[in-house]
Parts: sequence; structure tokens; C-alpha cells
Amino acid sequence: MIQLNELKREFTKLIHLPMHERMLELCGLLTAYFQNDNINPIIVGGFSVEIYTRNNYTTYDIDLITDGREKFNSLLTNELGFKKEGRSWYHEELELAIEIPSNFLEGNIEKVMRVELESGRCISVIGIEDIIIHRLESAIATHPDHPDWTDDFEWAERMFEIHKSDTNIMDTDYLLKASSEARVENIIRKWMKK
Repeated sequence: MIQLNELKREFTKLIHLPMHERMLELCGLLTAYFQNDNINPIIVGGFSVEIYTRNNYTTYDIDLITDGREKFNSLLTNELGFKKEGRSWYHEELELAIEIPSNFLEGNIEKVMRVELESGRCISVIGIEDIIIHRLESAIATHPDHPDWTDDFEWAERMFEIHKSDTNIMDTDYLLKASSEARVENIIRKWMKK
């Protein structure tokens, strides 16, 4: 938990960090600050893919699932110098964009990963199983006859390959159950046989 003056002080230091660390630490600062309001932002979308692929995937925006959109708007625009553009907030100097697509997590809240950063702050990231499934659903929606031709399919498979043996990160039983409900289980089973 941090107060506004500490948040602002730490925020000014982000400019000196490489982009990936800058994005992580911004999320860590926001998470620490909003603990006061019992708000826990969860990283989803491309930035979660970047985290799970160990920086192989690259994005320049942060998608967060969170309550308190008005509080985020007030903090970002009034205190931290972000400009609101449609559904996003953009900080020109830091070259960072934040979007809050929803306050409802499409996935299992119990699978959300809590990650401690080098700074000691923590972030929350959608469970790898759910982001793999989301990418596969997107691949099928984009290219129903050949989802394997899409980037979303490729990144879903990469995340699976990187973490398939790490039971601390991926729960394959849950992945199979959730993928069955999403109708992408056949793809997961094929990957498991490799």
C-alpha cells in the first residue's frame, strides 16, 4: 500500500527503465496504490502474453481488468499526466497506454497469478490457461478454417510450450476443462501429444 505522494515520486523514475520493466513497475505502483480502495487490477491481453512468453511477444499498451474506472481516470489524468483518448489513457513521455476493457475477468479468478517484481511490489496477471484459451478463441474467430495460420494461435502455442511442465504456473487439468467449455480442447490435446 502506498500513498499518492510516494506513487508520484516513484512514477517519475519509470522513464529510466526499459519499456518492459516500465510497464511492470507502473502496474505494480497502481496495484499498491489501489489497495487502499480494495481494487486489484489484473493484467490481461497482450501484456499478459508478453509476461508469459518472457518478453518474446511485445506490446506497448496495458490492458487491465479492474473496478474503479472513475478512480483510475482521476489518478491517471489529474495526478500522473495521462491523456484520455476514447477508452484509453496515454502518457506521451513514458510512451505508455492503459486501457480498462472491463471490470469482469473472463476466466477463473483463482488462477490469477500474483507476481512479485524486483522492486518488491506485486502485480496480478490473468491465469496462463485463460489467456491461452482467449488467444485460441480469437484465432478461430479470425480464421475459422485455419486458426493455426494466425498470430494468436502461434502465441497461445508458445505460452503452452514454455510452461507445460511448470505445475506452479499451469494447471493442465483446469486448462483441459476450460478449453472444453470454450470448444478448443482438441487443439490443447494435440499439443499435449507432441
